[in-house]
Amino acid sequence: MPLVQHNSLPSIDRIAQEGGAVCSPDQCQTDLPSLRIGFLNMMPDKALLATERQFLRLLASHDQLNCYFLPFTIAGIEREDEALQHVQTYYQSFEQIQQGNLDALIITGANVTQAVLAHESFWQPLEEVLLWAQQNVNSTLCSCLATHAAAKVFYQLDRHHLGTKCWGVFEHQVVSPEHPLVAGVAARFDMCHSRFNDISQQQFAQVEVEVLVQSMDVGVQLASDADMRMVFFQGHPEYDDISLLKEYKREIFAYLNQQRDEYPPLPAAYFDLQSQQLLQEYKEAVLAQPRSNSLIESFPDQALSPSVTHPWRQPALQIFRNWLDCIQKQHKSV
Repeated sequence: MPLVQHNSLPSIDRIAQEGGAVCSPDQCQTDLPSLRIGFLNMMPDKALLATERQFLRLLASHDQLNCYFLPFTIAGIEREDEALQHVQTYYQSFEQIQQGNLDALIITGANVTQAVLAHESFWQPLEEVLLWAQQNVNSTLCSCLATHAAAKVFYQLDRHHLGTKCWGVFEHQVVSPEHPLVAGVAARFDMCHSRFNDISQQQFAQVEVEVLVQSMDVGVQLASDADMRMVFFQGHPEYDDISLLKEYKREIFAYLNQQRDEYPPLPAAYFDLQSQQLLQEYKEAVLAQPRSNSLIESFPDQALSPSVTHPWRQPALQIFRNWLDCIQKQHKSV
């Protein structure tokens, strides 16, 4: 899918530098259909730009569509100066998005501070987006927290806390192989999760939301309502190979900064044995000293990066291609 550079979003320049298909509006292939994809990015500041690029790479995997990528924001999401400047420069408001037509919408996860979602400062604006999208957008794809928010808004499903963080790489299986969203996807594959909360297969079944991909270890990964108006991911198919590595480093920084009491556990099935040994040595060195932010400087990023793998990339790409194909067919039928 050629990404149409209809605005000055730096992440699209980054995709072009990586060799992705990017074109200006006057270079669009007129024989290809065009889709307008809204993107509500609620991720915290440190993951803001990375999340843009991750979803852009998934969208750019389709070579038979022109994609107009429309990032926007909502009230209630606190930003520091640099991230706020980026959002104010390159993002639209929800009111501006409502004035145009979207073929599809992606809503990311978010950083939460409250035990109850409805108590978050962004809850009412997010609820407004979800209700509007259900009536005005062919398909909305929700990631992680957005899935839990949509399940609450549309089905009154309450997520439950897992007690500990579910994160790492886990084996999944396709449980509804006839569904178009999983066409061409391997029967079993690995994909990553990073969350504290869960909506179970039983909860989805109660409201007739079809589970498409799940894990025996960590539950539902992908589900959809009957007409794909709402598509739900509980995990993070968009993550890069090093995303969990960066997240682990942020967790260690939180420990060193006394924002968490215990040293963070390793993400499951992500680091190889040599990397685990290296990280154990680093942990022992950290625990042997008083907590200090300066200790993060010795974190062995460079030694770890080459060893991490990206086994969820191909299934994620295929699912997104399938999603875009379904949207294109809906677009043609309108």
